[in-house]
Amino acid sequence: MKIELVGNDAINAKKALEALMLTKRKRRWILKDLGRWESRMTRSRIRRQKDTNNKAFEKRKNGDKPVLTSFASGLEPYVLHDATMLNLTWKRKDKAKKAAVHQAGLTQTISAHEHIKEQTKRQGESDYGTRCTKQQAITLRRLGYRIRRRDGKGWNKPSVRNLEKRLTFGQAGLIIRMMKTGKRKGKQKWKVHTPKRQILGTKTEKVRERLIKNIEKARVKK
Repeated sequence: MKIELVGNDAINAKKALEALMLTKRKRRWILKDLGRWESRMTRSRIRRQKDTNNKAFEKRKNGDKPVLTSFASGLEPYVLHDATMLNLTWKRKDKAKKAAVHQAGLTQTISAHEHIKEQTKRQGESDYGTRCTKQQAITLRRLGYRIRRRDGKGWNKPSVRNLEKRLTFGQAGLIIRMMKTGKRKGKQKWKVHTPKRQILGTKTEKVRERLIKNIEKARVKK
């Protein structure tokens, strides 16, 4: 989100001129305060789960947990261009990029390589040689996984404990994928749609009111 102390989009020309005649320190205070105010408005929207038009955010596909809660922190106001512009964004670039996707609402094509890279960044490198997890074993049993009996006559459905001992994390993952899809290799590309959930961008009228109020304060401020 960017706001400039020039033009008619945020404040009228007279007030813009007055603001530009103020000292750099006062202009900086005006914009910093505006940024902190907008940050509070953004946190309020996330808490209330409402967008800039006061409409409820589209909910998750799975579960009832609130959305966008991680974006309530890390939002910072940066004063630029000799204290004539405010850039409100997140400290972390990756977080800012994700917020922009939610703000606009986009459909993206994700590759398996990108997905694995992201998961590794979040959870660390997976060790495929470790034991099969309990959840993997439960999934295998639900899918009907069986092993050949020692005498070669028929099949047995191994217990969760047996599967945890018998298979590695990587082996279990491969078997689950093959049982679900019939393929050794999973999808290499897929589309992910992110609904439009606008959390930044208070109405122009309110921004104008706040700016004018701050300019008046700055004029008498020592």
